Amino acid sequence: MLTKLMPTQEFTMISPLNELAGVRKLFDALALNNIRYCHWKSNLRLERSLLGKTDLDLLVQREQSSIFRQALIEQNIKPVHAATGRHYPAVENYLGFDEATGALFHLHVHYQLVLGEQFVKNYRLPLENHFLDSAQASYGVNVPAPELELIVLSIRILLKYRGRDLLRDMLPYRSTGISADFRKEIQWLMEQTSRDRISQTLTQISEIVPADLIEAFLDSAMTGRKAGLKLYILRNRLRRTLSLFQRTNPLVALMHYFGEMWSRRKFLRTSPITKMTLPAGGLTLAVIGADGAGKSTLCTALLRWLSWKLDVHVYYLGSKQPSKRSSFLYSIYRMSRSGYRVAAKIFGEKNFMGNVQDFFLSLHYVSLGHDRHQRYLAGVKKAMAGSVVIFDRYPLEAISSQIGLGQMDGSKLHTLFGNSGGIVTRMLVKAEKALYDKIRPPDYLTLLNVSPAVSLQRKPDHKREVVEAKSQLIGQLAGWVESEAKDLQSIHLDANLPFEEVFLQLRRKIWEIL
Repeated sequence: MLTKLMPTQEFTMISPLNELAGVRKLFDALALNNIRYCHWKSNLRLERSLLGKTDLDLLVQREQSSIFRQALIEQNIKPVHAATGRHYPAVENYLGFDEATGALFHLHVHYQLVLGEQFVKNYRLPLENHFLDSAQASYGVNVPAPELELIVLSIRILLKYRGRDLLRDMLPYRSTGISADFRKEIQWLMEQTSRDRISQTLTQISEIVPADLIEAFLDSAMTGRKAGLKLYILRNRLRRTLSLFQRTNPLVALMHYFGEMWSRRKFLRTSPITKMTLPAGGLTLAVIGADGAGKSTLCTALLRWLSWKLDVHVYYLGSKQPSKRSSFLYSIYRMSRSGYRVAAKIFGEKNFMGNVQDFFLSLHYVSLGHDRHQRYLAGVKKAMAGSVVIFDRYPLEAISSQIGLGQMDGSKLHTLFGNSGGIVTRMLVKAEKALYDKIRPPDYLTLLNVSPAVSLQRKPDHKREVVEAKSQLIGQLAGWVESEAKDLQSIHLDANLPFEEVFLQLRRKIWEIL
């Protein structure tokens, strides 16, 4: 039986002043439930983790996994699925939300120490109890003995050492194969312990990790000089030594690694989702509001907030980003409009160029409808694959044909021509309407209510009558959603408030539905 590792010293650092309250509540709950855990790696950056700026890497005693998950539920911390190629046995991912700031934090939870090369993590080290037994407080969080963390960091670095790293170390003008961040972390951990304690710990776990191999690596790494061939030899020896703890055949692992690398090439047409997804599946969220409500700004902010960890996409369904086809047709329409003005001076107001002008304008609007429909389809497919999809400027008639027909980013030809015009015009009117009829309501609707006075203050170049009409329309839609659309999940926000307050309220609402 391996000797129990004891804590080497008591850390006296206090919690950072700006740590997220949600993170502190989590660790208080773990302590209250007597859950054995430790933040097992990257403790050099623990303060940043408590601020929600990087991951929290927790090792939790496997026998307490049920209690641990219940504690997360009570803290409203939610499970998420790792992206394809990044899911490993005995490892789970969770997202937490800080109610006060609206910040997210990510828990990378291990029940076993699974580590190794990117996309593979082919090794499981049976050192979990040693880490948990050596736990001590730092920033109010349990961390392992620094010498134990340093030993496993050395193993992680060597297992990730690649042929290209050897090449870097052999060429005088290239950077070293061990990154500057890893060297900094080694130096920091060395300052927390001593070589005697490292040797003592290595002796206690020698049946798993050869002591001389780790000491040779540290001797080389601490010099800061390149030692490519030595590191490569140490890596190969370590892999042979740890072969008993490999999860799969090395050749299979290598093929898996190259397969994942290949699938992430940008030139591939169907690249996999590379960020985390929701266990309950993806969803679509439309953001609607009058001019000056902050629709696009909020959509951009939501993308930045959620895409830190989740797979998120924003699709613009307005008219300000037309396709090349729509832009070309609008250019032809403008030329025909100029031709109509010239012809009107010669032949009068009613002349053949009027029909030509209407024809190209109709083609332009049909093309815009096609643009919106294609972006809508792309977003729906992403949502079905598990992504969070945000629609900026959703056609109102897709939500309510009673209120939104021909209004605000919707169809235009029915309003312009109705059933009048020739057979071609009527065909184009039907074609445009058919495109918008295929756009269904989103899973969730965010309505931004802003007064005309605030809209004009934010958009002083807009016409008052247009702003007032749009504001009234949004009000009517909000009333209809409340009274008629019982199946449509909606979020109503007062967009007259400062942006940061609106954004925080929206993040709180979205966290409830994720």
